Amino acid sequence: MRSSKIAVTAVFVSVVLGSVLAGTEQRRPQNAQAPQAGGERSGPAQPPLWLPDEEYLRWPLPPSEQVYARLDAHRIKGYINEITAISRKSRDDGNQYWGRITGTPYDKMTSDWIAAQFRRVGLEQVRVQEFTNLPPQWFPTSWEVIAAGTEKAVPLKTAFPIYHSAPTSAVELEPVWAGLGLPADFLGRDVKGKAVVVYGIPTPGGRSDSALTNGSIQRAEAAGAAALFIVLGLPGNFANQPTGGEADPAKMPVMMLGHEDGTVLREMIEKHQAPRLKMRLNVEIRSGLRTASVWGVLPGMTDENIAVMAHTDSFFEGAMDNASGIGTMIELAQYYASLPTSQRRRTMTFFTSSAHHSPSGEDAGLRWIHNNKQAMFAKTALIVNCEHTSQTQTYLIGNSLVASNAVSARRWFVGGSDQLKAIVANSFKTFGVAIYSRPETRPGGELGVVFTDAPSFHIIDHAFYHTDLDTAAIVPEAGLEAAVRAFAKIIDEVNKVDLNGLRAPRPSDQGR
Repeated sequence: MRSSKIAVTAVFVSVVLGSVLAGTEQRRPQNAQAPQAGGERSGPAQPPLWLPDEEYLRWPLPPSEQVYARLDAHRIKGYINEITAISRKSRDDGNQYWGRITGTPYDKMTSDWIAAQFRRVGLEQVRVQEFTNLPPQWFPTSWEVIAAGTEKAVPLKTAFPIYHSAPTSAVELEPVWAGLGLPADFLGRDVKGKAVVVYGIPTPGGRSDSALTNGSIQRAEAAGAAALFIVLGLPGNFANQPTGGEADPAKMPVMMLGHEDGTVLREMIEKHQAPRLKMRLNVEIRSGLRTASVWGVLPGMTDENIAVMAHTDSFFEGAMDNASGIGTMIELAQYYASLPTSQRRRTMTFFTSSAHHSPSGEDAGLRWIHNNKQAMFAKTALIVNCEHTSQTQTYLIGNSLVASNAVSARRWFVGGSDQLKAIVANSFKTFGVAIYSRPETRPGGELGVVFTDAPSFHIIDHAFYHTDLDTAAIVPEAGLEAAVRAFAKIIDEVNKVDLNGLRAPRPSDQGR
């Protein structure tokens, strides 16, 4: 996803500092004892225990805010399950590159499903706007990586090409472990014609890691490597797909590995088992693909506007990223559609965007909306970006991820006047929306394309996105409930303020 630089989540830094650099991770039987609460290494890395929704702490609804009790997080969770089912169909249909991928039939299924929901809840002027001019799309069709040593051959099932990776025909390469991929890690190592393997510190999760930002890809290529593998430093063994630009990150293939698969490969090297990596990666550049935005309107008492948006595409199931945002948007649409027009000061426009994780060009997706909807944005009092609205708070105990009964803090952004910033901050506090101690200076996510067009805000959870761990189990209803109620409160408070009171002062107005 598109993102500005963001704060590193401390829990995932501790994964690396506490276990990886020491080189003490071990691949142990799944039925061994879990680590003790004190943090000792008493057992194997255990999969997180995701708690049922009823076990989560919930923020009491103040008596003064009972009007928002009708906003139903359980209903949102149901939407998430329906949306992620589309992604699972993509996987079950035999696609290795799976999810609600832009330009695929599953992208269209998602848009059609949202249009049906818009009509069901009572939005007007519902339409599906098709974009037929997507730029050529990078599309991996099949791949395989096997680590073969003197004792065994292990398929590395979490191997996943990073976005726009170069392809390769079937090759057999010697792997070379190169630490974090820093200059010191390459000293004295001959990597020419070999597969370099580096460790990526999550910053904070599946979307970004240290190896992607510290120059390890360019360093390996300059040294003549034939391939690069990045082991994502999250305990467990999941696939992940970070996204990047529209150009190949290198002339060699670059792939991600889950932690356990990376450990298998590292231990083969440590035990002098003369491992070889057998790999292939088939890629197509597909032209003529289509995508769509879905639009719906709730007329208000004026032609001024509240815009509510969410992006639709995903890698893997994409429960948090971004089924949670789509579900939040639909719940807001249903809530406001149930009110008489006289209670809506401003018209509300609900819309989706696509090609969030892949190139949209200037003629599709949110970029097209930014370029062609300036008349709408000129009268927009608020843009509400619904993106990654809930995720469970998770910690590192010993060498395992341990989930909690709380919702994690989110990164966040507010663009507009001080009055708008106060409305947003007070609403977050009222409904228990946990946020980082400071906001983004520039928003990531979809808001990064349109935040200059009108006053705007968002929250984004982001540790497990872009991994196949992003399932409905990590999206607690408690967080969905807090977010959707806070969003509605913000909309209602904004509707008490004139446009000029919501927009940030222009530089020329300062000091007047």
